[in-house]
Amino acid sequence: MPSASQATNVLDFLPQAEHAAIRAGTSTYDCTGGIQTAIDFAGKVFVPAGVYPVRQLNLKSDFELYGEGDASEFRAYNNSLACEFMIVTYVRDGGSSHVADNMRNIYLHDLKLNGRVAEFGYMQFFYLFAVNATSDLTVERVTFYGFRGDGMYVGSGTLKTTERHNQRVVVRDCLFDGAVKSNRNGLSIIDCDQLTVEGCTFQNIGNAKLSCSVGGIDFEPDHTWSVYRDVTISRCRFINIDTVNTAGITFFNGRQSGDNIHDWVVSDCQFTNCYWGITAATKSKTAADVPDNLSVLNCGFLNSIRVDIAIAGLSGARVSGCTFERSPPGSGPGGDAIRLGAFAWGTSANAINAVITGNTFTGIRPQIGAIGILGASGLVCAGNVFVDIHGSCIDFAEDEPADHSKHIDRVIISGNTARHSAPFASAKPTAMSFLSTSNQMRISRGHMMFGGSFQYNNDVGGGITGIANGAAVEFREIQ
Repeated sequence: MPSASQATNVLDFLPQAEHAAIRAGTSTYDCTGGIQTAIDFAGKVFVPAGVYPVRQLNLKSDFELYGEGDASEFRAYNNSLACEFMIVTYVRDGGSSHVADNMRNIYLHDLKLNGRVAEFGYMQFFYLFAVNATSDLTVERVTFYGFRGDGMYVGSGTLKTTERHNQRVVVRDCLFDGAVKSNRNGLSIIDCDQLTVEGCTFQNIGNAKLSCSVGGIDFEPDHTWSVYRDVTISRCRFINIDTVNTAGITFFNGRQSGDNIHDWVVSDCQFTNCYWGITAATKSKTAADVPDNLSVLNCGFLNSIRVDIAIAGLSGARVSGCTFERSPPGSGPGGDAIRLGAFAWGTSANAINAVITGNTFTGIRPQIGAIGILGASGLVCAGNVFVDIHGSCIDFAEDEPADHSKHIDRVIISGNTARHSAPFASAKPTAMSFLSTSNQMRISRGHMMFGGSFQYNNDVGGGITGIANGAAVEFREIQ
């Protein structure tokens, strides 16, 4: 971090009579004008420890703003529209649709932004940091606290039809704390080409009054010209994001048109006490369409309330080296660890060419199966370990949605292990089956046959039913 002597000090632009109260955190003075003058004046601005009531601060290219960590706090001045965006790059129709015109080279670090949600309540479009038409932005060690809408919004503009694009945004070692679960998203991505989020914590985010699109990180492009691709999310924690229909991460591909949306990697992350861990809202696709390519690698999911990973209708999804656990085993209301395919609004979306390998599932009490398959074409499920599952390890849904487009085919199930843990060896084991069929989320005595499919070399331990409840599951290698 540069020293204060190398940068312009915001206190030099604020009344001397307010300095003591700012340092003590008791000032009610509107610091916006003085801090904005410092930003306009210098290329590097230092914010000493203290609490600074502010409205909207506008950034510029080739600029660094930093403080002394959480001790340097920007706090929403009041509940007025003037505080809708605490820090912004472009707003309204600023910038242009050409990335060559973007604001660029901005470094924001070691600050706390406080939206005062506990006092003012939820407000959808109030963002602590709004980023539009910006390239090469790095945000490090910033605490986003008590945001009313989004903590950080990476958008295509603050007017609905404004086309703007962001490039190369890095968010590193930040804390997104919703404080009272009356907010929207920690990090909302509407448009970004090459996004890196690493070492961040997302916690206490949610809103029981909203039905969807709330959580830690939400990818929700608004138009077919919106971009989010080449996304890396690593070493992050998602904690207590547990109000109804909230998720650690949400991916949405409904605006995919050609090359604008694809390639997302989530690796080495931990999801604890989330309603959903990772969920996808998807449109129906075929193998000929541009693949989404979501990879979830070496992540841990503990005590998700419903589904840990909802692949839904994504294509090219890969889940590998992850752990899925309920502690104590069988706890929670019941939900699948991985769900493939989706039925919604009378239509179906099938997972295309998904690969699920080398994962461990422990103590899951699924709705249909630890791996629940509503619709999938080209599924490989291999080398996974299922321990003390309170139900079925892998379940195939018989349900037929109204559009009759749901299908399950080209399924390979190989080299998996299903077993009870050692403590169950001398006690009554939990009821557990390797395969099953279901209808309307209930285990059924169905008869299902899959073309171009096979299973082999699966190790199903003693006391575990091969196929549950008298069902029949046939794998036929013919196409």
